[in-house]
Amino acid sequence: MYDTGTFIAGQTLIYKLDPRVKLAFTVTLSIFILWASPLPIFSLGVILLLTALTNGITLRTVGQSVRPLLLFIILIFLAHALFASEVEGALFVSYLGISLGGIQGGFIAVWRFLCLIVAAVLLTMTTAPSRLVAAIKYFLHPLKFLRVPVEDIAVMITLALRMMPALLLQKKKIERAQIARGGGLRRFGLWVRAKYFLSLVLGVLLGTFRRADELALAMEARAYARGERTSAVELKIRQVDYLAILLFCLMIIIFIALNLFLS
Repeated sequence: MYDTGTFIAGQTLIYKLDPRVKLAFTVTLSIFILWASPLPIFSLGVILLLTALTNGITLRTVGQSVRPLLLFIILIFLAHALFASEVEGALFVSYLGISLGGIQGGFIAVWRFLCLIVAAVLLTMTTAPSRLVAAIKYFLHPLKFLRVPVEDIAVMITLALRMMPALLLQKKKIERAQIARGGGLRRFGLWVRAKYFLSLVLGVLLGTFRRADELALAMEARAYARGERTSAVELKIRQVDYLAILLFCLMIIIFIALNLFLS
């Protein structure tokens, strides 16, 4: 068992790529996903899903990533279905303006959002947090000339990546404790379940503040100071990275040509 977003050790090609290459791929794909037409996006989503499955990321893991955002995804679909500009050919109630074009637009918007989630899952689960932070720090390095605290940003990202699995584990422990005490069951009414949910949120928040306080004391005890810091992570572009860059550029060119042909 592992939590969504945590690093999974593996030996496939995507694990061997430089984190800077994977981060650049993810950003480029995100821009293309938000820009391209439906057919290339559908094809790219299938490719992303197959890539995730071949690298040990199961459909259950993808579902766990989507589950916290399910309400947001439903709202995106309803917003496109109800407020689409095309109201001809209404399917249900004419005054609601639910048209075939609106449903199609909602499905495409949801598919784009799911593609972004799968791309993010691929990046975080196939890249060690230390290497991912080193890649982010590398791309933020030019901001030092603008007096942006790049080192502090890198430390904050590191702490966030390290804390998320611990917070998810604490959430599961609180849920199990509530179930052991007879709480969180569906046979209770809405008000009782809301109370259990509120206690869960308060428990996670209190645990977060406690862990943050302990972490601050530990950093202070180890004489942590702001400024330039060394790192054990060594980033180096290899032949496999150049090959991946070439294949990625060819794929993007093909998708752009397909997008221009269909537009």
